[in-house]
Amino acid sequence: MNTLIEILKKEGRTISEEFKAASSQGNGTSQEIADFRENAVHDFIERYFPANHVISKGKITDLDGNQSNSIDCLILNPAHPNLIDSKGKFRIIFSDGCDAAIEVKPDLSRTDEIQRGLKQGVSVKKIHRSKSSILLPKREQEHILEHSLYIPFYIFCVKAFEINKLLQTVTDYYSSNSVPLEEQVDGIVILDVGVLRNIKHKELNIYGAPPPVGKNSGWYFEAWGDSTLLGMLINIEYSYSSIPGVTDSIMKRVLTKIGNTNVTRLSGN
Repeated sequence: MNTLIEILKKEGRTISEEFKAASSQGNGTSQEIADFRENAVHDFIERYFPANHVISKGKITDLDGNQSNSIDCLILNPAHPNLIDSKGKFRIIFSDGCDAAIEVKPDLSRTDEIQRGLKQGVSVKKIHRSKSSILLPKREQEHILEHSLYIPFYIFCVKAFEINKLLQTVTDYYSSNSVPLEEQVDGIVILDVGVLRNIKHKELNIYGAPPPVGKNSGWYFEAWGDSTLLGMLINIEYSYSSIPGVTDSIMKRVLTKIGNTNVTRLSGN
């Protein structure tokens, strides 16, 4: 399994290099620069999910016709209809087939960029799935069933404030805008640093440690260092997908076996 860890570390270095090169490749055009960076994240995600998943971008639509803002990276379940146009772009992306959403914000050492990313997340969280992917819903608590109807949302960056300042900026935004817990970001991935996680319910804490780290909810920091991409994949794998699965994916089993990191509980939520 050390081989996979080394591959993921190399993937991280590649993404970092591609982000740095984006400005020159995009000839200074902001949209072209953004496209290069988003493509780097798309390419990585595509390699670590089964080939029948689709990695796309765009607005998410629920069954009532409500739409999110356009999101940089969407992981679509194989069950999602193949509603593409002649150029291979999806005409419509349904919330019921979207497993996760990732917004690419290269520099989160700027308050305005953090706020833009969080606003994108709120727009995603307002678009709900019509049905839970939990196989035996009658055995699950109501708040967990409700949670599973929200699309997991992550922000990916290569640079950010120091963790405590980042968390303070995030929580200040949520407090001043009265954003409900379920409409908040699930995690912020900082390349070569770690993942700032928002565990919304103690039942979803998988750390297997005594309190306060384990069996608790709140804001946590997972210090992955140059294995941060591994941490991002684990977090996505442990999120509720859009369609029920009979067994864990191969990648989830592999990542769970090798994915050990230092975790700190920063605050309650």
